[in-house]
Amino acid sequence: MKRKLVLSIDYELFGNGTGDVLRHMVEPTERMARICEMFDMPLTVFLEVEEYLAFNREREALTATLGYDPAAAIHAQALDLIRRGHDIELHLHPEWMGAVLEHDQWHLRSDKRTVDSLFDTAVEVSAFIGERKAVIDEIYEAAGSSRRVRGYRCGAFCAQPGGKLLMALSEHGIVIESSAVKGMVRKDGQVHLDYTGVPKARRHWQVTLDVATEDTAGHVTEIPVYSRMGRRVQQLTPRRLLAKFFGNVPKRTQQEMVRQFGMGRTPASVLRFLVQQFPIKLDFHNMSSRQLLRWIREVPPAPEGDLDVIVLIGHSKEHFDDANFTRFLVSVAADPALEVVSMSEISEMIVKMGSVS
Repeated sequence: MKRKLVLSIDYELFGNGTGDVLRHMVEPTERMARICEMFDMPLTVFLEVEEYLAFNREREALTATLGYDPAAAIHAQALDLIRRGHDIELHLHPEWMGAVLEHDQWHLRSDKRTVDSLFDTAVEVSAFIGERKAVIDEIYEAAGSSRRVRGYRCGAFCAQPGGKLLMALSEHGIVIESSAVKGMVRKDGQVHLDYTGVPKARRHWQVTLDVATEDTAGHVTEIPVYSRMGRRVQQLTPRRLLAKFFGNVPKRTQQEMVRQFGMGRTPASVLRFLVQQFPIKLDFHNMSSRQLLRWIREVPPAPEGDLDVIVLIGHSKEHFDDANFTRFLVSVAADPALEVVSMSEISEMIVKMGSVS
């Protein structure tokens, strides 16, 4: 059986609210979709709905400033992509809830990084997820498609704590959660993630209260973004640096990313930072086509009972190299052991396997 690859992208502006919807979302996504269509491959787009709703609230002000309606541009592209056979799934950065636009700058709620932190009760979280899912479901319906949202990804991979979130996903028929990154640890004032305890050999597992803990009675399946452990110095490739800092990236965002690296200023602190163990994701915007294909082929066979599925990730705002993306898909298309499928197709396979209902 062929190894299934999911080409997923997070469709959003930069984490601090900077960026331009046409330049950083619509135009690069259209280029990626056209390349995928050359090989009859679907693109899975995780649409950031809370951000989209903020653009809707400020439609008049944004249109006056930008000369176009960003919410309308997102809606039109999602509708078009569905009609062309691509996949739209749900993505949320909770800090966009209640975001304020002042003097043409967005001010996000930095104290709210997880869906569970937004509300006190599971009932409120369920209503929140249901309303956001409905935004995309209505686009599917308008496109004449019977498909509906079946997959979800947390903003910045912040799926812990997630007991209320996972319950809400299950209640609204979302069967796949794809936020875990094996080996990722992040602990700061607002975020506490520890994905070191996930089932290490598994391609996917059922969950109920925590994406990192298997529960065979769970009604949601965690399919992690594929990664393997390396050292941070391995990430400092020309391609990754270009994706993060090329001229298309707003200066304010570049400065914030440098601060977030937190490598210190002394030679000793820089060295300690560079040799830290760190999960390196299969990111088709940060890696060469050759390295991507090599890593995919080096992945061990899936354990018995698991789908042989690998989720790759990219970001519309980081897409700058059509040629590299094309080379990668040429190689995938030529490999009889590989097949690109959508997250929606994977959800159907998961349901047929009886893992979830």
